Amino acid sequence: MLALFAYVGITPSHACTIGESVRIPLPLNSIDVSNADRLRIADAVIEAKKWPGVEIQAVVISGAYTKERSGELIKDKRAMGAVAYLKQLGIKNENIIVEKKTFTNDMVRKRDGTLDLYQIDIELAPLCRGGCQRLCDDPRVTPRSRAIQ
Repeated sequence: MLALFAYVGITPSHACTIGESVRIPLPLNSIDVSNADRLRIADAVIEAKKWPGVEIQAVVISGAYTKERSGELIKDKRAMGAVAYLKQLGIKNENIIVEKKTFTNDMVRKRDGTLDLYQIDIELAPLCRGGCQRLCDDPRVTPRSRAIQ
């Protein structure tokens, strides 16, 4: 197969997904992240800092369930806390994106009636000049998924 690619001047392409994520459930109406969850965030950032030659982008989804009081205010406070902590861990402010969401019953209520609710969701991804393809084959990086096209 590689001979065919070489013959026609096409190289096979590889794709992978590289990232770290932390989903944090909070008690209703709370903005306080537990020490255990702070450690999970720190561990994710430590793993992301192993990616060679890249900057780290953080997407913070800060949400509030419709049944929480002062939803807009609570989303703002959750976002501010997450952003402040990510900056303490060395993520550049310009690389942090915040999305605020309101979670409805349809979004978070499971069939058995319990809630599957994570009010803070942090996704870390590499920012690479010229693309991140080189990271897919780097032994220092563990892709979350890998596909060959």
